[in-house]
Amino acid sequence: MKQIDTRGQLCPAPLILAKKGIEQAAAGEEIEILTDNDTALCNLKDYLAELKLIPQQRSEGNVHVLTVTKPEVLSESPAAETFCHAPASNYVVVIKSDTMGEGEAELGQILLRAFINSLKEADKLPSAILLYNNGVKVALKGTDTALSLQALEEKGIVIIACGTCLDYYEVKDKLAVGMISNMYTLTRYMSEAGHIVYP
Repeated sequence: MKQIDTRGQLCPAPLILAKKGIEQAAAGEEIEILTDNDTALCNLKDYLAELKLIPQQRSEGNVHVLTVTKPEVLSESPAAETFCHAPASNYVVVIKSDTMGEGEAELGQILLRAFINSLKEADKLPSAILLYNNGVKVALKGTDTALSLQALEEKGIVIIACGTCLDYYEVKDKLAVGMISNMYTLTRYMSEAGHIVYP
């Protein structure tokens, strides 16, 4: 039996782990997917349904276990990330710098912190927050902005940081929130958004 443990992970990480694990499993192999997040549970069940896999479900405390058997031929499906059900919204926030606006850097950092820290209180939340270039620094450990981003992620907002940018600044090990991805994914989110907000 193959076990895919997604406990402690927020969307889209559980879906990505499940997709990878299912692809790596042998035909006929039994697969257990563990999650302790109710939203991730719903998204995982939707994803499995798209693959035409009907899971058996059991709960052990706050941990949910979905059990499926990989068929000989696996149905094709869209990217796992598309099954993340974030709050209904048609805009994304793109943060490309650790400052807001032009002028004094210190003032710009204060303004950007205020923007991110107040965003979690907005009536209409974005579907995703994309971070690239210097913008990845707002998601690093030890920053108050990372705490606000974590609160947004808990509300179902997808947060994606540019892996190339994290490598360039040598801070990948300091990322506190969000998933690491590439420019292809960032571009897809921006191209599919109804509106883009650049603070």
